[in-house]
Amino acid sequence: MSLKIVPPSRRLSAGADAASVPPAGRRWPSAPQGRQLFRRPADPNSPRQVKTSFSLKCLHRIVGLEYLNFGIWSAEDPLDLAGLRRAQERLVERLFDLLPPGVSSVLDVGCGTGAITERLAALGYDVEGLSPDPYHGELFAARLPDRRFHLGRFQEFEPDRRYDLLFLCESAQYVWLEELFESVERSLAPGGTVLLCDYFVVHPNGEEQSRSGHPLGDFLGRAAKAGLVLEVDEDVTPAVLPTLRLGQAILDRFGRGAVDLLRETTMRRSRRLAGFGWRLARPLTARLDRLDRLIDPDRFASVKQYRVMRFRSER
Repeated sequence: MSLKIVPPSRRLSAGADAASVPPAGRRWPSAPQGRQLFRRPADPNSPRQVKTSFSLKCLHRIVGLEYLNFGIWSAEDPLDLAGLRRAQERLVERLFDLLPPGVSSVLDVGCGTGAITERLAALGYDVEGLSPDPYHGELFAARLPDRRFHLGRFQEFEPDRRYDLLFLCESAQYVWLEELFESVERSLAPGGTVLLCDYFVVHPNGEEQSRSGHPLGDFLGRAAKAGLVLEVDEDVTPAVLPTLRLGQAILDRFGRGAVDLLRETTMRRSRRLAGFGWRLARPLTARLDRLDRLIDPDRFASVKQYRVMRFRSER
């Protein structure tokens, strides 16, 4: 059976970059009965559009990560990529431990590489994937050719069915909070479950560190107004911080190492090249400093919490 991809409408794709357009000579398979399951976006100029994420693609193709989450580390895990993979697997296992009984249909919102979707399918769930990234659609096709994949953003999704469970592994943060729970209400079956992990802002400080992640209080308040009862709430922040430490170590070794090598090489060649090298290295160093602050584990922990949550709908 061929891959069932439910594409966004032309209006949704119009403002996206070229990566969201099918390759020349190729067309996405039609939606069921010709229906388009995504409405027109209210923010057509937003950077959060239907397009391929270069950074996430690199993490998968170059770094080799199948899961794109922070992971839950243990004291025995080495601070390297092998340790990160163990930690990511541990987080996925925790989420699977929280799958409630009686669930049949699942929508994996922000399904990424499709690794979690594939595991859900193997367990017998009637699972579908959703992502605004066409690269994820290609990976999904390879893993699950007999399952539906919805190419678009959750906030524009208008499903032709309701799901017993919505699975959001670090994808809630990418949906505008004003629209997140409206989308949940459109997609979730009565009495259904929302299972998620993500980081939230708990102590905003007005700095750049506060800009990503939903404010926890607002998130929980809107969830309650949407008729969702919080059944499980686990703060696992200390267990995710090694991911940031690993990121800093990689940044220091490869990023700053490359800048230092550039400086040394140009200085050895000539005085003119040395000046060019310093001018080129200065903005690179500034970018590295900014990224280093963003992934600083102490700064992260002072502003945010990483939580695993399960909600049950009372509607």
